[in-house]
This record gives sequence, structure tokens and C-alpha cells, in this order.
Amino acid sequence: MPGSGYTRVQAQREVASPTGPRKVLDVVADRFRLHQVDKVRVVEGIEASLKRGGGRVNVYVLAQAPDGADGVVAEPEIWRFSTGLHDPDSDLRYAEPQAALFSFNSAYGACETCRGFGRVIGVDLGLVIPDARKTLRGGAIKPMQTPAWKECQDDLMRYAAKAGIRRDTPWGELTPVEQDWVINGAPDWNGKWQSQWYGVKRFFGYLESKAYKMHIRVLLSKYRSYTPCDVCGGARLKTESLLWRLGTRENADAVLAPAERFMPRGVDWTRAQLEALPGLTVHDLMLLPIERIRRFFDDIALPSALLDDALKLLLAEVRTRLKYLCDVGLGYLTLDRQSRTLSGGEVQRINLTTALGTSLTKTLFVLDEPSIGLHPRDLNRIVEAMQRLRDAGNTLVVVEHDPSVMLAADRLIDMGPGPGERGGTIVYDGTPGEIRAADTLTGAYLGGRRQVAHASNWSRRPVDASTPRIVLEGASEHNLRDVTVEIPLQRLVCVTGVSGSGKSTLLQDVLYPAMARQLGRATESPGAYRRLSGAEQVGDVVFVDQSPIGKTTRSNPASYVGAFDEIRKLFAKAPLALQRGYGAGTFSFNSGDGRCPTCGGSGFEHVEMQFLSDVYLRCPDCDGRRYRDEVLEVRIVRDGRALSIADVLELTVSEAAAFFAADAEVLRVLQPIVDVGLEYVKLGQPVPTLSGGEAQRLKLAGFLAESAAAGNGRRVVTEEARIARTRLFMFDEPTTGLHFDDIAKLMQAFGKLLASGHSLIV
Repeated sequence: MPGSGYTRVQAQREVASPTGPRKVLDVVADRFRLHQVDKVRVVEGIEASLKRGGGRVNVYVLAQAPDGADGVVAEPEIWRFSTGLHDPDSDLRYAEPQAALFSFNSAYGACETCRGFGRVIGVDLGLVIPDARKTLRGGAIKPMQTPAWKECQDDLMRYAAKAGIRRDTPWGELTPVEQDWVINGAPDWNGKWQSQWYGVKRFFGYLESKAYKMHIRVLLSKYRSYTPCDVCGGARLKTESLLWRLGTRENADAVLAPAERFMPRGVDWTRAQLEALPGLTVHDLMLLPIERIRRFFDDIALPSALLDDALKLLLAEVRTRLKYLCDVGLGYLTLDRQSRTLSGGEVQRINLTTALGTSLTKTLFVLDEPSIGLHPRDLNRIVEAMQRLRDAGNTLVVVEHDPSVMLAADRLIDMGPGPGERGGTIVYDGTPGEIRAADTLTGAYLGGRRQVAHASNWSRRPVDASTPRIVLEGASEHNLRDVTVEIPLQRLVCVTGVSGSGKSTLLQDVLYPAMARQLGRATESPGAYRRLSGAEQVGDVVFVDQSPIGKTTRSNPASYVGAFDEIRKLFAKAPLALQRGYGAGTFSFNSGDGRCPTCGGSGFEHVEMQFLSDVYLRCPDCDGRRYRDEVLEVRIVRDGRALSIADVLELTVSEAAAFFAADAEVLRVLQPIVDVGLEYVKLGQPVPTLSGGEAQRLKLAGFLAESAAAGNGRRVVTEEARIARTRLFMFDEPTTGLHFDDIAKLMQAFGKLLASGHSLIV
């Protein structure tokens, strides 16, 4: 500034900003007396101030001292001026309202720190201190327990003794002051690492400075997780985007209580000032369920001066799209819900809304189970939406297992009679009303001649006061309102409710991560809750959803449950294999000398096409069979049938179970796949090609195989060993995509898990 000719500072003050309070200097551009100055000089001074001050200028009006007094008296009066949409009194600048300003996908509106994601990655103290029952001496600070960082643990013990910090008290019982000392270091930190405790945060800061080393990056990744962005508060938008509001105070109060409205970061407002403002910000709207947003836009009344034809059309389109989303049963979703967290049925219903909104006609729609995730109360809405599309002149083909949707169809086609090689034919083609009497599995269930409970031989286990249980108190994440639940162990517990009532939030966002944390597992921060008790009664917690098992095409159902290991051992015992000295590793397509050298055992060649999609071609040497020719010469014979290892991988699970009927070890690990109703999949089918429901059932088969293996092992003699083997399983809608008969098989599989001492929540 002195280089530009500015040498005086009038005042220093603090103003609010998204990153916290910042200091601002009022630099003197010019001084003059009004009755003695030329107008040109005044204009030049103001223009220079606006240019240097970013469109802001303060005029200090200094009072004249009375006669006989020295200098100036009293506080000066300040006149504040600014250009553009800026409030000089609060120092808030309003950006021009453009569509991009309210989009976190645009650099113009997105928060500059998190770039519109709403969260940043950093050190998670819950992962650093996963077990609050441990003491500082007992290893509460997990990353310092390795030999490489034992010196830091020694520093902690030495400096804690000097500071009077209790070293043999569980972390959860230390005072906030003691915990703050451990995490942030000595309060009078002077930068000397050899004479003061530097704290856990500075320890990780040191690691960050060494992140160019691979092993340091690996270490850091174990203790990082995503946390809400401090700058935008998770809103994903700049402060300027959150200063604009829509609607009146009455519109806002009708859908969102004043106490629940979002406080933008970087503004110097009190809570009372925020609650007195009219309307809602775009972030407030994004946090509301769609049904409440619809009510907000239905009630909104814009001034006639603003309501031109373009705005009328835009408002009508918004109302129509929101109505369609509610009509198909998606009124419980919020607009900020990430698309990757939506179920397949929810994605389909959103696409259905798009079709309704564009008024398509003479179009063929193919829907795959649009009823997924819907409560029976909401099924009528999806049926009405499909009938509306039909009445508009469209044709709908729906793959469905829900009886209410099946019976609402104009025509019903039943495929069967069984899965896999036992299917592939039309067993019924007619009206829904006549299928009840048809001689098919579907007809038997719809007609009441068969029931899931009877087909699965299911019997309920009573729950009494002596039943062990897990108690979660005060869950209040998202729309949960101080919920307390008791989960009886070694029982099947079903959590149900209408769509959007908080089932997934309770299990997936609160109970599962809270259990994992208490059991010492690294996981994301659990949702808000008050207390969890009884977690020590299980050895592990497992959440089984419909996410893909893996992305590698080398994984298959046989290898997932461990059947492929037993099959390879059988091939290694074949006479020709013994003669040639082949071991079990020779029959692996993932490693060893037995796999095809050209494709590496994948069965295909990957051809990169640069700007086009990559192409996968069948291997010209092994013709997709994955092995060398000499390995395929080894065959095992069962009931007069000789098969090579490649032939076995082409068998379905049911065919393989029949082929290996005399091989107890192979049959033991294949049986769980049959038990969950996946007997139609091939042993060598790549796991990524399985549907979400099939992947979930294959995971269940893997756990059944583990339980069967544990049952064949030595007897558990201690209570600690018994607890260590038990698990709490949480299944997310396991009946998705299942026929009535498949559900009966699933219930039988659940019964086997319960018989092994495990606990289930669905």
C-alpha cells in the first residue's frame, strides 16, 4: 500500500466470512474539508476508494472540535457506500441471481473448499481412538501402537505424566480437558517437539508432510473419513448462494419450523434474525421431503410484477414434476439425496416420472420390479402411474413378483416351471384372475394353496425377559425422533414401515456403524444416538446389502463360497494329474502355470479402443476356456461322465451338486448356494454379472458356508469363544427380486443362521 501512496489507516475491524472472522483495514484514500475542497478531488477520491476497496467506501465524518479545544472529539460518524448488490452495514455482498449460482455442479455456485461435494476428507478421531474402553497406556491411540511409531507412544506416556494426565483411566472416562490435551497437545505449545506433547493432530500433520511416501499414504488412509465441510456447513454452495430466499414467511412456516432452518456460514446473524427472515434458501428446500416441497410450491404466490408468462410456465412445470414424484411414491425422498444411494426401484420410478412429465405416447416401457422398496400403502400409486401411461397409448411390460401389481395387469405371463435349466418356457398366459387356479407355482401361491411359512417350515422363536438383547437409545439421525429400540439376539427381527419412515437410517446409518465402532472396527461416523448397550454379546456385525460383491471378472460363485478350492483338490488327485505332478494350484486360472499364457486365465483379451469403448475378445488360444490344453486333458469321472476343469466351471450349481454328490467336502460348500435359491447360476459365472438380489443371496450363501465349516470344526468350550463366533446380520430388503418359492428357501437359510447362534435383522 505505501508503494501506491497510501500511508494512513483510519480503523481496523472484524467482519464475518465463510472461513471465520477476518480483519479489515480502513485505509485513508484522502482527507479534506467539504467547504474547502474541489468537487473533482472528491470524485477522484471516491472512485479510487471504490476501485481499491472492491466497490466499497466508508466516509468518516469527523466532528469539529469546539473553540479552545485541541483536536477532534467524539466518535466519528461513518457513511458507508457500495456498488452492486452489497449491504455496506453488514458487509454482505449478494451475487447476481443466475441459475448457476444455485447449482453445486457449477463452479460459479459451488463451495470453493469442498467443490460442491459438501464434505471433505480428513482425520477421523473415531478411527484414531476406536475403543473408548482402552487407556492411554493400553493403546487408546491406535496408530501409535505399531513398532514404527512406538516412539510417539513413549512421548505420550512421558509428557502425560508431567502434565498430570491420567494414563490408566479409560479414554471415555477422561475429562474433556484431558482429552483435549491428548488430541491438540500442550496448551502452551511452542513448537519444540522434544520438550512438549505435540498432540494427535500435529502427529497427523507431520504425517501429511511425508505423504509423498507410499507407506505413509497407506497409513493415513486407514484413519481418514469424510466429514461435513466447515466452510459451507455441508450445504455444498457458496455463502452468496444461500443469501437468496424464496417465498413468504407464511410459506416457509407451513413446511419447515424456524428452528430447523439452515444458518449460512460467513454471516454475522443471530438465530433470532435468521428465523425472522421470510422464505427459504435453496439448501432448505433440498433438505425437505419432496411432498413438503410440493406443498411449498403449491402455496407460493409471487408478486404480479414478477409473474410473466415465462415464470408461469416454469412454476407450472415445477409443480407438475413434483406431483408426479409424489404420485409414484417418492414423496419421502429429499432433493439432496445422492443418486448412488437410490435403490433400483427408486431409480425406475424417477425415470417413470420423467416419462409422465414428457407426455410420451405409443412408447414401449420395460420395467424391472418398480415395486422394490415400496410399502403396500404406496403400491396403489405406482399402479395408477403405470395405468396412466397405458391410458395415454403406451405399452408396459413389467417384471414383477408383488401380487398386487401382478393382479392389476391386463395380461399375465408366467415363466417356468423352475429356475435355470428347469425354466425357459411359458407355463401360463392369460388374465390375472384365472392364474389362481393354474397349475403353476405362482398360481399355487396366489390361490392360497401354498404359503411361504408352510413351504419354509418356519417356526417363531419366543422372546421373553431372559432373552439377551442389544439396546439402542436416542437415535435421532435424519427423520428419526429420539427412537429407542431393543434387538433380541438369536432371533429374526423385522424392521418395517412405510417408505421413508426411517428404516434404513436406523439400521444402516445409526445401528450398524455404532455397533462396528464399539466392536473396534473402522467405519464411518454413526448417526446421532445417545447410548448403545449389549454390543459385547456378539462377535461381529455384518451389513448385507445388494451392492456388487466385486468388480473383477475372475471372481465367481464357486470361488466365493470356497467350492473351487475343493474342486481343484479333486482334480489334483486325478490319475493323470498325479502322473504329471500337477498340484491344486495348476488348476487355478488366477495364478500358476496351468492358466492360458495369452489371456492370463481371464478367457478373453482386453483391447483398448482409445476414444471408443474398450472391446473384449474371446482368447484365440484357449477359446475362452482359460487353461492350457494339457491341463484340460485332466478329467475326473463321476457316474460314467468325464469332465475337465473348464467343463466343471460351465455347470450350474444344481448340475455340479448332482455331479459331486459323492464328494462330501464339495457338496458341503455348494449346498448353501442351493439353499438360497441360486442353483441356476453357473459355477464360473463372473460375480459382477449377478443382479443385486443375486449378489445379496450369494453373500448369504458365503456366510452359510462359513457356519457349516465352523460346525464341522472343534467344539466351542468357552463363552468368549462362542460369542466371538456369533454375528449380527443386517439384511437390506433380502426378498427383492424373489418369487414366493424363493422367499421360502430364503427363510430356510435364515433358519440355519439362527440355528448356528447368529442374530438377524431384516
